[in-house]
Amino acid sequence: MLELTHFGRFRRFAVATGLALAFVAPGCADETGTSTDDVTDIANTDVKKQSIGNCWIYASVGWVESLRLTHSGETLNLSESYLTYWHWYEQLHGGGAGEHQLGDLDNEDGVYELNTGGWWATAAELMRRYGMVNEGIFIPEEEEAARSARQSSAKSAINTSLKEGVLKDADARRDGAIVRAELDKAWQLTPEMSEVLNTVFGADVSQTLYDNPAIPADSGLRTVQSLKVGHNDAGDELTLADAIGTPSYSYWGGPPTRNGTYAWNEENYPRYSSSRRDFQIKIQDAMHRRLPAIMTWYVDFAALENDNTFKTPPETPGRQGGHMTVVEDYQINNVPGYGTLAAGELVTDPAILEAALSPEAEIEFFRIKNSWGTSLSPDPDQGDELIGYYDLWMTYLNEQIAHKDDDGSSYGLSGVVLPPATFQSGGGEPEEPVEPVGDCAHGLCETGEKLDPTCDPCVALIGEEDPFCIDNAWDSICVEEVESICLQPCS
Repeated sequence: MLELTHFGRFRRFAVATGLALAFVAPGCADETGTSTDDVTDIANTDVKKQSIGNCWIYASVGWVESLRLTHSGETLNLSESYLTYWHWYEQLHGGGAGEHQLGDLDNEDGVYELNTGGWWATAAELMRRYGMVNEGIFIPEEEEAARSARQSSAKSAINTSLKEGVLKDADARRDGAIVRAELDKAWQLTPEMSEVLNTVFGADVSQTLYDNPAIPADSGLRTVQSLKVGHNDAGDELTLADAIGTPSYSYWGGPPTRNGTYAWNEENYPRYSSSRRDFQIKIQDAMHRRLPAIMTWYVDFAALENDNTFKTPPETPGRQGGHMTVVEDYQINNVPGYGTLAAGELVTDPAILEAALSPEAEIEFFRIKNSWGTSLSPDPDQGDELIGYYDLWMTYLNEQIAHKDDDGSSYGLSGVVLPPATFQSGGGEPEEPVEPVGDCAHGLCETGEKLDPTCDPCVALIGEEDPFCIDNAWDSICVEEVESICLQPCS
C-alpha cells in the first residue's frame, strides 16, 4: 500500500499554475514603528533602512509582515537579505531548477554588474520558489538591525567577482554550485546556513520549494503555503500562496503579472485625470479592508520638504529614481456630510468610510511606510509613532516630474499593487498563542510519527486544519504549522 504524503494529499492551500517571467526593472531611490490611529487601520511592522536599491524587496516583505500581523497578531521580522541573495542567484545563473530567470545582470561594454531593481511580482515569485526566513537566521549579526550592512558589502564582492574573479567567466556562471559558493562567501553565510540551503535546494539549486516544499524542521524556512494571511468571502483562510498566485509570461514589457483567484496584482495609475478618482477609490477600498497596498512612485529628492512630505514637483530636478513603499493611511477632503477626514484620526463608522469613497471626495495625500530609516515624522503630534513615514501629496503624485537628464518625464505615481475583491484581511482580534504542554510522543518542533491530538492543544488545533499530521506523520509542514497556526516559534 502506498503511504500518503504531503505531496499527494489535498491541502486547503489552493495554488494556481502558471509560468514565470523576468523583467529589467528600475532601481530604487535610496535615502542613504507600528502605527495604529489612522483613517484606515493598517498594521505595519517596524521601519527599516535599505542600503542598496532594493526597495521593492523591502516593500514586499513589509507587505507580508503587515498581512500576517493583521491576520494573526504575529509580528514577523523577515529577512530582505535572504530574498536579495536569491534575486542575485537568478541574475547570475538563471532560474532555480529550470524555472524562468528573474532578472538580468547589467551589462556595459561586456562588463557585468548586479542589477538591484525589481518589481513586487518578482519578489512574490522569489518567495514562492525559495520561501522566507527571519532576519536573525540568515544573518545572525543583523537580527536586530534596521539597516543591513551585509547587503552593501556582498554586492561589492559579487561585482568584483564579475569584473575580475570567478564569476567573470560565463561558463562559471552557468554552474549553479559555483554561483552558490560565491554568493555564500560574499554574504559571509554561516556553515549552518549554507548547509540548510544545500539540503533544501541542492548545492546547484536543483530544486525549489514550489517543486519540493518539504524542509528540515529546524531550518527556519517558511513556505508561502504555511503563512495564513487572510480569508475569502466564505470565511476560508487564505495563505500567502493564494495572495501571490503564480506568474504568467508576457512579451510586451512591464512588470510580470500573477494568476489566481486571490492573487494581488500591480495596476498602472491612469494618465488621464478623469479616470484617477476611480483608481484612488480602489486604493481606499483595500485600505478600508485593512489591506496594505504597495505604491510604486517616482522620487525627486529636490521635492522633499523638511516635514517628510512630497508636495510639488521641483523647478530644478534633483536626485531621482523609482521607489516602492507600503501605503499606511490617507487624508481626504470634501467627504459628503463629513468634510475632511484627517490622516492619523481613526475612522470606524462604516457610513463615514463609505462616504469617503464618493466620486466628489478628494484625496489630499497618501501616507506611506518607507524604507529610508527612522529620522523624521510627517506628523510630530503623533510622537515617535510615525518616524520613518512620509506623506505623498496628490499635487506631487498627479504631476509629471521632469527627468534630470532631459530625456523626458515620469508621473509621480506609477502604479499600485492591489488585492482582488475576494481577498479579505483577518480583521478580528489577534490570535492568542497556543501553549504546548509537552505530553506528546515527540517534540512538536521535531518531525516523526503522527501525534495524538489529545496529547497537546496545539496538536489538536493543527489536526483540525491538517488531518495528515494526526493520521499519517508529523512531517516538516506540521512543524511549520506549529508557528503558523499555534504561533509558537520552532526555529
